[in-house]
Amino acid sequence: MAGYKETPRQKMMAMMYLVLTAMLALNVSKDIIQAYVTVNESMEQTNESLHKKLSDTYSKFESQATIGGQGAKDWYQKALIAKNLSDSLVNYLEHMKNELIVFSDRSIKTLEQADTTPLVRIKAKDNFDDPTRFFLGTDVSKGKAEEMKRVFKDYKEKISQLVKEEDRPKLQLGLITEGKFVDEYGAVQTWEQHYFYHTILAADLVILNKYIADVRNAEFDIITFLSSYIGATDFKFNKIAAKVIPTRKYLFKGEEYQAEILVAAYDTTSSPNVVYRMGIDKWLPSYAAGASSITKGELGTAQLKISTAGMDYGPKKFAGAITILNPLGVEEQYEFSDEFVVQEPIAVISLDKMSVLYIGLSNPVTVSVPGIPPDNLDIRILGPAESKRLSAGRFEIKPTAPGTLTMQVYAQIDNTSRLMGERSLRLLPVPDPTIVVGGKTAGQSIALADLQNAKVDAVLKGFLFDDVRFIVTRFEVLASISGLTQSVTVRGNTMSDEAKNMLRRLGSNQQVIISNISVRGPDGKDRPLSTAVNLKTL
Repeated sequence: MAGYKETPRQKMMAMMYLVLTAMLALNVSKDIIQAYVTVNESMEQTNESLHKKLSDTYSKFESQATIGGQGAKDWYQKALIAKNLSDSLVNYLEHMKNELIVFSDRSIKTLEQADTTPLVRIKAKDNFDDPTRFFLGTDVSKGKAEEMKRVFKDYKEKISQLVKEEDRPKLQLGLITEGKFVDEYGAVQTWEQHYFYHTILAADLVILNKYIADVRNAEFDIITFLSSYIGATDFKFNKIAAKVIPTRKYLFKGEEYQAEILVAAYDTTSSPNVVYRMGIDKWLPSYAAGASSITKGELGTAQLKISTAGMDYGPKKFAGAITILNPLGVEEQYEFSDEFVVQEPIAVISLDKMSVLYIGLSNPVTVSVPGIPPDNLDIRILGPAESKRLSAGRFEIKPTAPGTLTMQVYAQIDNTSRLMGERSLRLLPVPDPTIVVGGKTAGQSIALADLQNAKVDAVLKGFLFDDVRFIVTRFEVLASISGLTQSVTVRGNTMSDEAKNMLRRLGSNQQVIISNISVRGPDGKDRPLSTAVNLKTL
């Protein structure tokens, strides 16, 4: 409420309350921060693996172009353009990551220092004010998100032109910045607001690494199309390479690793014989004894399935060999190797507005699990609360009683619902409001005429939910008249005729006490307040 003057003590108390509320809202748990660090490390490892695989792909493409016809050389030149476009965008995002770290963490002074400092050692991991200004800008400067959006659009337009026109609708380039974005209340947001408004530094770095992965995946998609344009009439085959194509690189314990193994650029009517061993990164003939065999597939492929049950968490390496008949009917053997990571299920639970849940309010909550689409996530509540899905990965929890509850996150994987993680949360009532009488608070003076016509309001200051309202349903007016204390009980939030008549008998410089106040909150229940408001008449 505006229009009244607080005493220095009241200002100090209000400020302390605001600081406490802010601390509660910003108290991102160490577990969540560590989850972001873990996810970021996984993303960086994935990006490094993608870059290595792309390098191998370009080497093979170059070999095809060297021994192929002019058509193969032309498609290889387009592949190099795709490489230059993608490398340029990845460098841009890497530079932006370092700029963001320097902008958000005062202890990191240079871009070089930012580039060599792992996320786990960055002090400002939970800072969201500076990252928000960095991406969304201020009243006098533009943020980086708008520029990044233009760069993404330019990249996708240019790289999609490299493939044949009929194949462009098939491209999966990621880097999505257009479409419908909404917040937890269903309000429309821009892409910039949806991903970068009040997002902590650790999460922003994960997002930027995710975009780097999008770039590498888009680059691989383009290269796959370009290499498919090289037919038998363009290319003279003189060597064969084994290729492992896993369906997923990161697995939860108990799941099955699956991959397709094929002989690239070879007769699809052949049936390869495939063997492999776990725990090695290079195949040797001596490993053949005791090696595991793979079921033969169709069109020159074999289906590889490795159960992770009983495995420890962490990276797992394997290597093997494919034996096929060449066009002359002679057996030839080609080696392959790959690795995958068995990881523990991790559910990231983000309380969008607070570190506790408030009784009677619809508390927004966001959940995510690395590697699982948000559409496949659901929550279960164990405790006194109701829940409702708002959108993919976003939910609303409305507690009905004080205490604690457990929120469990489930993911739908291969038609099975699996528990990914859980978190215990405290359930607290909404804080008591401050009572304001005719625009005046406790300890202030008020004119008698204003007091007789005053409205008694309940104001919730500095609370995270802007739309929470309290209504005064009952109060008592006490005053000393002719040496006797008199009181009038009022139903509602305005002075009754009986209260006005009593107040007319007062003179100036007399004490009036508003006490025994009851308010009705968002839960629809009346709540008695222990505070009273002392006013002095003018």
